[in-house]
Amino acid sequence: MLRKRSLLLAVVLAVSLLAFGTAFASDFDLTEFGLKPAESYDFGGETVTIISWTGERMENYFNDNLSVMGRVEEAEELFNCEIEFMQSSDVPDVNFNRLLAGESVNDLWHVQNKKGYWELVSSDALYPVAEILPEGYFDNLPPGLAAVEEALKYNGQIWGIGPVEWRPLFGYQNDMVFVAYNKTLLEREGLPDLYELYLDGEWTWEAATDIAVKATTDTDGDGEIDQWGIVDARPWDLAVSNGASLTRIDENGKVVFTGDEPAYLEALEQYREWWSELEVQMPTYGSSDLMNTFINGKGAMFFYGGAWQLPKIMEGMTDEWAIVPYPKGPRVEEYQWTVQALNTTVIPINAKDPEALLALKTFLWREEDVTISELLAAHVTNQESANVFINANNEWTGNASRLFEKLLATYADDVRLVASGEKSAAACMAELKPVIQANLDDLFHQK
Repeated sequence: MLRKRSLLLAVVLAVSLLAFGTAFASDFDLTEFGLKPAESYDFGGETVTIISWTGERMENYFNDNLSVMGRVEEAEELFNCEIEFMQSSDVPDVNFNRLLAGESVNDLWHVQNKKGYWELVSSDALYPVAEILPEGYFDNLPPGLAAVEEALKYNGQIWGIGPVEWRPLFGYQNDMVFVAYNKTLLEREGLPDLYELYLDGEWTWEAATDIAVKATTDTDGDGEIDQWGIVDARPWDLAVSNGASLTRIDENGKVVFTGDEPAYLEALEQYREWWSELEVQMPTYGSSDLMNTFINGKGAMFFYGGAWQLPKIMEGMTDEWAIVPYPKGPRVEEYQWTVQALNTTVIPINAKDPEALLALKTFLWREEDVTISELLAAHVTNQESANVFINANNEWTGNASRLFEKLLATYADDVRLVASGEKSAAACMAELKPVIQANLDDLFHQK
């Protein structure tokens, strides 16, 4: 049972007060991370360039938020450098070009598993940060940061040093995926509250199916469904909720395709049942239409209520809503958490002083820059959702449902054929397996 409301509330309040007390500390000691004091590093007045597709927003974050205002200028003085934020959507091309031109010696690169990371690490473009990471470096950081680096290991090594977020979410996964649900709608239809099912361990695929069937209806009598039980359930996330994954590392250390295993096929079959057999999932792939359907009160359960989406829901939705994890599939005992992307920062192979770059990044982005209460206030509207949000980040172990998204060939299109009943789950995965495995073998130089 998960009935721990009072305990969770106490933990949230205690951590909030602790974070509030440290957010205004005047000194930041890099030696706590096994690094030298900030003034020990010297870039010789040269420019450090931080490159990201969100570079402009990063810069605005340091300019506009009271808790970090003036930090860039402080860092420039202590590290004897100029700091420049470069925004570019051409990651990793811009990174490769700077490396080849010798312009990246003082760069920090913000990357993502589906934006630049795998291309750069597999091309020997990155510095092996394991050589400079002090022992226990991640011990003094939120556990989710170490989980990201473990998930992104390449050839058994860590290559990233944690995120450079443009807003205060340090230590929390902005890409965590939740099921957002319309409490007002479910109450009106006489259906159970999903948070209560979650607490009782009864929030399952079967329960979700039953609720979806009862919530899907024609509300205005025109003969067309206009209220949907499920909005935007995605098969890769559903697979995680059944303990499945598209890939894993086998006993020989090889990354292998596993989308053809029973647990994954069951998720695809559940996806098909909702979509075409029971017709309880809104039959469109337009992300904006799907999200707006939920916000406008016409969807009972929004299966793509990611953390990054929650502020938009909060701003636009008038019905009462909350979040829960994905329902449990038949092969798992515990709720599973996943993210749609993994972010980290990497250092170019030609870095002039890699440790100084590590120290500068550590100095600029800190866990205490935002309190738990501020974080929750920006994402959820009730205590139940706050508990789920905190639990997700505490319990997540690094799972990413689309870890190798850019290597998945025609997966996204093919599973739509499964949803419509035009192709079986087994046939779909059998056709994809050799293609995706070949891509993995190429990435990891596997035989």
